[in-house]
Amino acid sequence: MAQMGDNEKHKKKHVIERPFLGKLSKNSCRIGIVGLPNVGKSSLFNTFSQKQVPAENYPFCTIDPNRAIVPVPDKRFTHLCKHYKPRSEVQAVLEVWDIAGLVKGASEGKGLGNEFLSNIQAVDAIYHVVRAFKDSNVEHVEGSVDPVRDMEIIASELRQKDLALMKKKLDHMGKGAKRSNDKKIKEECDVVEKIVNTLEAGQDVQAVDWTNREIEHLQEYNLFSAKPVVFLVNVSDKDWLQGRNKHMEDIKKWCNEKYPGSPVIPFSAAFEKKILEMDAETSEKYLQENNTKSQLNKIINAGYHALHLIHFFTAGEDEVKCWTIRQGTKAPQAAGTIHSDMENGFICAETFAYDDFKLYGSEQEVKTQGKYHQNGKNYEVQDGDILFFKFNPQGGKKK
Repeated sequence: MAQMGDNEKHKKKHVIERPFLGKLSKNSCRIGIVGLPNVGKSSLFNTFSQKQVPAENYPFCTIDPNRAIVPVPDKRFTHLCKHYKPRSEVQAVLEVWDIAGLVKGASEGKGLGNEFLSNIQAVDAIYHVVRAFKDSNVEHVEGSVDPVRDMEIIASELRQKDLALMKKKLDHMGKGAKRSNDKKIKEECDVVEKIVNTLEAGQDVQAVDWTNREIEHLQEYNLFSAKPVVFLVNVSDKDWLQGRNKHMEDIKKWCNEKYPGSPVIPFSAAFEKKILEMDAETSEKYLQENNTKSQLNKIINAGYHALHLIHFFTAGEDEVKCWTIRQGTKAPQAAGTIHSDMENGFICAETFAYDDFKLYGSEQEVKTQGKYHQNGKNYEVQDGDILFFKFNPQGGKKK
């Protein structure tokens, strides 16, 4: 049976690469599960929780009841670990937060609106869970199953909160700001006005094109509707196994119009729970018999990349480790994710690509083939690079 939503996986599709418009924080990898009540958010979160890394592997991360630290699947990491057989293995991780269910009027404080909005403000991207299944035992807060209507409710509430914030900011800046001789003040005023006009037109800010200068302002505002979104369509166990759901076409059409480029991933919370409770041998047999697989790894990777995150590797007999950085990070800043002294005293980055390592089989053969490079401070680290940094430990200290 073909995977639901995977029937076009062999076709080349144009993917719109949107800039990151949210508030940038160093090595941020926090994503919140958002949706109406009773859509499967907690069920999905519980699946993540059972997959999370042991707390002792991340001693500086207190794992709260509503937060799971889950490993980001990467076959390159697995291969490096098999090759080096290190004493320590550290994967890239994603923080997944279970956020209180939102109801219509949340932007005005209805239901758990204030809690919802404060929690979503703390994350960098959104898993928007959409219910596309009927179940007489699970009440729908709106009285019926209508995924497009539900998505509109969530999107509208986030826009309304942003609109109230930006209108207040525009009022605070005053009419004089637009006529100001200060270019920076006038520039920001123009950006805020454009945001207000966009939101009043019923559009999310991420659906509009922005200049690089405008994006700098947007990233400081930390707007709800600027956060990257991954849509997760929760279907019944039966629909998942049959590979079809009557709502999928309308959902994809709405997402393509409103959130161009955002991933839309069908999954079944009931199915994921079922196979997670099986032992490894039983689950493998069940998946083969039904010609299907878990969507959890796909969901994790989609969330990671929605944040415009990549990772490089440090590899050796002591440790193989993934280091999370944002796309476009230069070598000195990448070194800084390991230790600030390495960034301050940066000399160079000895670099080779994972693909070359896999092709030639060893670090020495990579060097022999001329694929091992020394790169300076302007080198932009690529996803999957294997790096060794040279630095002067005293380089960042003032005399």
